[in-house]
Amino acid sequence: MEVDQNVRLSSGIPGLDEVLNGGFISGRAYLVRGGPGTGKTTMGMHYLLDGVAKNEPVLFITLVESEARHRENAKLKGTDITGIEFLDLCPDSEFFSQMQSYDIFASAEVEQGPTTQKIVETVERVKPKRVFLDSMTQFRYLTTDNVQFRKQTASFLSFLVEKGATVLFTSESMDATADDDLQFMSDGVIHLDYNTMERLVSVTKFRGSSFRDGHHSAQLTAHGMEVFPRILPATRSKQFVSESITSGIPDLDELLHGGLERGTVTIISGPSGVGKTTLGLQFMKEAAGRGERSVVYSFEESEGARSSIGPNRLGFRSARWPNAGPFRWSP
Repeated sequence: MEVDQNVRLSSGIPGLDEVLNGGFISGRAYLVRGGPGTGKTTMGMHYLLDGVAKNEPVLFITLVESEARHRENAKLKGTDITGIEFLDLCPDSEFFSQMQSYDIFASAEVEQGPTTQKIVETVERVKPKRVFLDSMTQFRYLTTDNVQFRKQTASFLSFLVEKGATVLFTSESMDATADDDLQFMSDGVIHLDYNTMERLVSVTKFRGSSFRDGHHSAQLTAHGMEVFPRILPATRSKQFVSESITSGIPDLDELLHGGLERGTVTIISGPSGVGKTTLGLQFMKEAAGRGERSVVYSFEESEGARSSIGPNRLGFRSARWPNAGPFRWSP
């Protein structure tokens, strides 16, 4: 089936679409790689649900968690996934209870045929425009060697693309199961990283298109994944009037010859307790009094603590202060 590769498909995550300069290119296959808990399945769900919202047939091929478990998790989050077609290839409890074993052939040789047949039949029936496969790592165990895996994986992805699908598939990036081969054969690679300090998303490959490189902050919430593209100053320029910003303290403004120049960066330096925060908040208070929007990025004190010891003493009206919420540090 011919696919218009000038068409972009949204990932369902606005920030990720910005990183990808509009989304995924139709008719291609993309790898999402990361360790446990990095959000691979969540990203795939966003991708499929965006297709459902646009009345597109979508298919979720799962080899890790059962369809029932996915539907249960979605229900707990209040997410409606009724429009997603599932192909559940996970082993069920009967596989263990019946003590299935293969005395002559390896399990890969026995299971590979039925698995392939199920995939072909489902794709022919659903005719999906979007496919999410979680995870490709499991297919590695259905082949007898790495050469066979590479051939069958490349053939499998070609089959899906030729049927008109745009494919998103995951890989478990661990030392024990290197996925360099999957990175080579995919049209794009998205890396998900997670440590105790932050979640990061990065793109290292995106055939046929430019993308925003570097590490981008992300978070998982009750509503799914959010991505915050790295800010590039050159793309965020804004026209403004060059003027002085007053502090509201006449003597200080006189020392500054009218105040701070708009569009400049000023460092307030000094030891603890000399009033750095108070002075900075004074400029924020004066701007709020003029009806201007201001934001405070705090790395040491919480918003509640700052409100109790700073703004109230300076006469701030809380309604004038935008609720910046928890700050996010993007290196």
